[in-house]
Amino acid sequence: MIACFVALMSAGAGYWQLADSRAKLQAVEWIHDANRLADVAQQASASLAMERGITAAILANPGAAQASMLTEMGRARAAADVFHAQLSAVTDDLARRDGAHPLFSKAQEMRLGQTRMEALRAEVDLRLSGDARGLDAEHWIEVITQQIAGLHDLAAISMQPLRDNRYALGSALVIKDLLFTLSEYAGRERAAIGVVIGRNLPMSAQQWRVMQDQRAVANQARRRAESILAHLPDSPALAQARQRFESDYLGRYETLREQIVASSLASQSYPVDAEQWYRQATVGVNSILGLSSALSSQFEADIARLRSHAITTQGMLILLFFAMAVLLGVAFLAVRHRVLDPLRALESAAATIAGGDLTQALPAQREDELGRLGLAFEAMRQTLLADQRQRERDTEALRKLNALIEQSASAMIVTDVNGMIEYVNTPFTAITGYTLDETLGRKAGFWRSGRTSAAMYRQMWEAILAGKVWEGEMINRRKNSELYWASMTLSPVRDDSSRITHFISVQSDISERRRIEERLSFLSAYDELTGLPNRSRFAERFAGASAEAEHKGTMIGFVAIGIGGFKRINDSLGRDAGDQLLKVIAQRLSECVDENDTVSRHGGTEFVVMSPEVVLRDALLDKVTRIIETLNLPVVIQGERLQPVINAGISLLPNDGAQLDVLLRKATIALHHAERRGLGACLCTDALDQEAQERLALEGALRDSLDAGGLELHYQPKVDLTTGRIVGVEALARWIHPATREQVPPSRFIPIAEESSLIQHLGAWALRQACRQNKAWLDAGLPRMVVAVNLSANQLRQPNLVDTVAEILRETGLAPSLLELELTESALMEDPEQANDVLRRLKALGLRLSIDDFGTGYSSLAYLSRFPVDQLKIDRSFIMQIAADAAAEAISTSVIALAHQMGLRVIAEGVETEAQLAFLIRHGCDEIQGYYYSPPVPAPALAVLLASAKKLVPSRSVVR
Repeated sequence: MIACFVALMSAGAGYWQLADSRAKLQAVEWIHDANRLADVAQQASASLAMERGITAAILANPGAAQASMLTEMGRARAAADVFHAQLSAVTDDLARRDGAHPLFSKAQEMRLGQTRMEALRAEVDLRLSGDARGLDAEHWIEVITQQIAGLHDLAAISMQPLRDNRYALGSALVIKDLLFTLSEYAGRERAAIGVVIGRNLPMSAQQWRVMQDQRAVANQARRRAESILAHLPDSPALAQARQRFESDYLGRYETLREQIVASSLASQSYPVDAEQWYRQATVGVNSILGLSSALSSQFEADIARLRSHAITTQGMLILLFFAMAVLLGVAFLAVRHRVLDPLRALESAAATIAGGDLTQALPAQREDELGRLGLAFEAMRQTLLADQRQRERDTEALRKLNALIEQSASAMIVTDVNGMIEYVNTPFTAITGYTLDETLGRKAGFWRSGRTSAAMYRQMWEAILAGKVWEGEMINRRKNSELYWASMTLSPVRDDSSRITHFISVQSDISERRRIEERLSFLSAYDELTGLPNRSRFAERFAGASAEAEHKGTMIGFVAIGIGGFKRINDSLGRDAGDQLLKVIAQRLSECVDENDTVSRHGGTEFVVMSPEVVLRDALLDKVTRIIETLNLPVVIQGERLQPVINAGISLLPNDGAQLDVLLRKATIALHHAERRGLGACLCTDALDQEAQERLALEGALRDSLDAGGLELHYQPKVDLTTGRIVGVEALARWIHPATREQVPPSRFIPIAEESSLIQHLGAWALRQACRQNKAWLDAGLPRMVVAVNLSANQLRQPNLVDTVAEILRETGLAPSLLELELTESALMEDPEQANDVLRRLKALGLRLSIDDFGTGYSSLAYLSRFPVDQLKIDRSFIMQIAADAAAEAISTSVIALAHQMGLRVIAEGVETEAQLAFLIRHGCDEIQGYYYSPPVPAPALAVLLASAKKLVPSRSVVR
């Protein structure tokens, strides 16, 4: 019984709910279709506007219409027809819900308008065919504009509610919003016109534009509101409000506004003052607000009826559901324990799992169907948890692998078994220039350069198809056509059945490494500056040439070539100039040798030519002579015309040895001999080899003696021919060989010191010893005199020469005026500008400067006049020929006269006879030095000579 009662109540409630839901559904469907109709009406309006514009443009000048414009007109017509068809379909759908709605009378008008459109288009076509009876542009625009306005009205009417459906109140908020907009813009206009009247000035252009914009918005809102009001149910209050709106706003307000605007445009006095305008305009604005208030009252009455009905329905539902709740509560409590609680537990577990939390275990279940379901659910949770954890581990591993692949410096490519690319990483794009979109789906290898052999590609495919890993290096081409070297590793990928499914290629750009290797390979065999073979490559070619010479019984010539004066060029013009000279010499040398000859640079300024198949020694000498003549041709570098000085030394295989180092050493010995003697070319002989060995041994002994203090200075007096007294001494190095205990003459060991750079050590030692000794003589009370020390050309080129001299003077305490430095004429003329700079800096120290061996060189008088020297020394070679050679006498007298004209003193060295002395006194020489008075003596002996104060020469009156 209770069940039947409950069933009946449930059926009644269900029926009521169904009816109510149906009303709601109808309202929703109506609103949905009405919105759809509004959208289609808007699209139809837009398409008609397009047809209106293009057709009007054509009708304005039919004869000039282009084919493209006619085509566009056809497309616009077709689009308008499509949207009108859609509009008819939507209207039909709405008709099935409420056929008496005002919407459908408007829709019928639109259908008639569409029918008229076809007639209008026919008239347009008639006009386009040249018939003047057709429709013109102005009439066409007017008719289509009316049709578009009808579409706008149709959209507005669609917002009216369904009859007898309390859920379809769609227009209340729309019309209130429109009336609010109208009142707001009317209020703005009231304020703006009030300001103009108050100022009693015509409206400005800006004010007129603003008022026009505001008036357009207000008119649009008014028209839409009137369209909706026309279809609302009328009431006495609403009718009265509409009457006031039409009389106060549309009548008096609009009339007064037009009068004010006309007065402003005509610059006439306004018909009212600001206060009168405000009062009358306020009446018009208030009529809008009154209309809105009347609408609100009517809508509120409708809503009150709906609310009352809803309250009644709610009360009935509460009573019905309360009774049902009481009856169902008992059943629910009985079912809850047996069914709901277990299901709730399963539901909670399912929600937890759905949220991603698989860690919460299900509580124990009882032994029934729900209990077994719970056990199965728990087993599923554990399986899902294990699977989740495995996926997390796999995802992390994949993330790390992906990061490793993307951050790798190598390009990685994955292809299928046919070589179609399925994946490339970011470095692939960086290396090749091809983007991901340009690469995926293409056949691997499209970056080939054509420089890799087909055989290598065959080997690669054979290896990977056999399941092996292939490694190699190829030349590929980037997207920009640039070639590059790639180191590649290709590996096959197998599935669970060991079937190859993919290939993985790892490529690295090794272009820079290959360039370095090629550069190192070149540098290991060739000279970087000249491009000629170096010692290593020269030795390789010698091995082959020597074997062939032994087989044929011929000789091989080795020509060592040196460039004289190269250091002067480097110092004066810079290293770049020196490098350019070496390149020119290398090019000339390569061009003037035979095809089978090998030209090599062995460092510095030394080149070596290996000439195989030499039959006659004289023929080789002639060849070397021609080479020297070619290399001695002038060279212009940096605008300077340079004259190379080339010498050559020659050795022969097998005459001078069979080992390369021996042959090169002997050729170098011959070269040095040619350089010392100015021979040009010189063949190595046993005597030259022996001399070289002796010079080398002598150099070693000299070096040891310098380190051990085994040298000493002797001093030769310089005598003033006016007073006959000693005014200075020249310090001269003397060396006793440590092994033979024999004295080695300076003419023997000084050249060796100059060639081996020992001269710098020797010169510094001699300067320090001489200054120290002169200071000792002064401290001993002996007469003041100048000590002279020779400077070599090597010392003159030392950058720190001036600093070294200054340091020695400070160290020994000798006054600079008591030190004289003697420099040979040839040393000064190697680089006159540089020499002049050094001499001036030395002179600034306060010491004396003298030119030694004057007359033996080729110095320019212009340079001589610029050198800051104090004295000229006539070379002993001229003094020894006095009285026997008229030329020597003439040179000596000329030097004396020239020096005196330049304000310089003159000293003659090597004076040994009375006749030589008499000649020098007779021609006004200032000082003499030589064996006639005293040979060079050790320091103690000279101290005795100084202490005796003995005059060593007769007076000039005696000579006369």
